Parts: sequence; C-alpha cells; structure tokens
Amino acid sequence: MQQVHINRLGVNSIEFDTDTLELPLSPGEERSFEIVMINYGAPTHVNFSVSDTLRENITILEDNPYVRHEEYIPLIARIPYDGRLYTKGQVFITVGYGSKREGFNLNLGYPGPNENGFVVDVDESLYKPAKNSKTSRPVSRPSSAAPDKERWIVQFPALSAEMFRSAAHLVAPHWSGIVRLIMLLLLLSLIVIFVSSIGMGRFFGFYQSVFYSILLTYFMFYLLIKLPKSKR
Repeated sequence: MQQVHINRLGVNSIEFDTDTLELPLSPGEERSFEIVMINYGAPTHVNFSVSDTLRENITILEDNPYVRHEEYIPLIARIPYDGRLYTKGQVFITVGYGSKREGFNLNLGYPGPNENGFVVDVDESLYKPAKNSKTSRPVSRPSSAAPDKERWIVQFPALSAEMFRSAAHLVAPHWSGIVRLIMLLLLLSLIVIFVSSIGMGRFFGFYQSVFYSILLTYFMFYLLIKLPKSKR
C-alpha cells in the first residue's frame, strides 16, 4: 500500500510515504494493491497514469477519482507468463488539472543477478585480508625441456671416466704385444735411417726396398713373439 498526500504543504503539493514500492510477483501471477489518497485541501480530481514500461503490467480501476478527504484507489499488477521476470516503472499522480505531476517507483517481480537492486550475501571470511601480508614470490621450477647440451656437460666427466676404464680393460691383455710392436717399428725406423745415410740406395730399387723392409719387419716381429716363449 502506498499513501499519497496532496495539498499538505501547499496548493497542489504531492508527497509519497515511500519513493519505491516493491511487488514480488512470479510469471503468470496477478495481485491487487491500493493507493491511499489523502487530501488536505479543497476536493479535487486526481489523475493516475503509469510509465510505458508498466502499461502491460498495471491496470488502474479508477484513473480519475474525485478526492474529498481520503480515497482508496485500487490497482491490479500482473506479470504475463512470457513477460519479464523483473520490471521497473513509475506511477504518476497529476493534480491541479495537469499543473502538477509527481511519481513514485514501482518494481514488479524478483530481481536477477544483473539488476542493480540485486544483493548477494557474502560470508565475512571470504573478504577478510590474510594474516600474512608478505607477498609470496612464485617458486621458479626448472624447465622440463632443458637443453640437451646442459645435461651432457653434467654427465661428461662420468662418461669419460667410464670410457677410459673400459678401454684400459680391453687393452690390458694385449699390452705386451703392443709394446713389442712399438719396439719393432722403432727398430725398423733406425734401419731405414742407417741405409739412407750410407748411400746404398743404388744397390736396391724401390720395389726391392719395400719387399726387403716387409720381410725384415715380419722376421723381427716373429723373433719378438717366439723368443720369450722359447725361454719358458
């Protein structure tokens, strides 16, 4: 119910008990309410009208009543089944044969989350500041796609030591033979140097020298291998 006071503050003055009237309606629901007109001056005609947004929602059963002292003006509010869930508008009061017009807000339905009047209750614990005000820095994590180069640099010392041990293990049984071969090559080099120094190249051709060198090398290698075995 809304009370409207006219002529209380002066001729054709209009006052409302509340600036906004809320009527919670569901789609398809219809409800009647009253506007109480209280006249403090001479009897007069009062005209009722609504804004364009409420033309399909409000029916004024007596839109131009004659108010002597106190009159109850009935209105019917409805929301169609296919209408808006929440509708805002105004109800206008006109007095003094159109010289003075005032209105109050009328809201029909239930406000949704997008409406300005919609309020959500929030638990106080959700907006209390945290006790620890220090800004936490994000912990940097190593990238899972680290370059292969960095991994090889870390593993290279271990791989090198392992390769050296494997090579030493393979060469150990043949170490004596390798030493003999080295000695043989040194001896052959000395012989070649000696022959070249005395100028005997004229007694031997190129191919003969190669043949004799191979034969001599084989003979020396044979001696280095067989002589230690013959002493056993």
